[in-house]
Amino acid sequence: MSEKCSFYTRSEEESFFLGELLGSLLPRGAFVVLKGELGCGKTVLAKGIASSLGISKEELSSPSFNIVHEYDNLVHFDFYRLSSPEELWELGFDELLSDDRVKVAEWGELALELLDFPIVVECKEKGEGREFTLYDPTGKICSQLKKLWRERCQE
Repeated sequence: MSEKCSFYTRSEEESFFLGELLGSLLPRGAFVVLKGELGCGKTVLAKGIASSLGISKEELSSPSFNIVHEYDNLVHFDFYRLSSPEELWELGFDELLSDDRVKVAEWGELALELLDFPIVVECKEKGEGREFTLYDPTGKICSQLKKLWRERCQE
């Protein structure tokens, strides 16, 4: 069962916190594809996910020039400069897919056809904030994330 859920954030701190909540719910080996225009908040969300896995936001940078950064619990990709899925194989993408670390790919659309059950997050500017729409192939993460987000928003 696939589910879609959306979250509106009013600041970079809220976007980071949403990423932390999402990261805390991800199973080992999960693959998160981040989509959206330049500057919509993909890296901030990725930093939140990384934070939930014990990686400081200062340590995680956008890997635009290296394409991939590996950490103990996370593989962080940025496919902005790639033009075809074939280039992913040249990077050893298949080997990285086989381990149990969480994977987060900014500009990850290229990988979609190569993945079985990715979690896709689309981000876009909306008014003064950002809207993050999550497509969850199992429905479990959306359900839990909505509950955590509601609890946080009532504080």
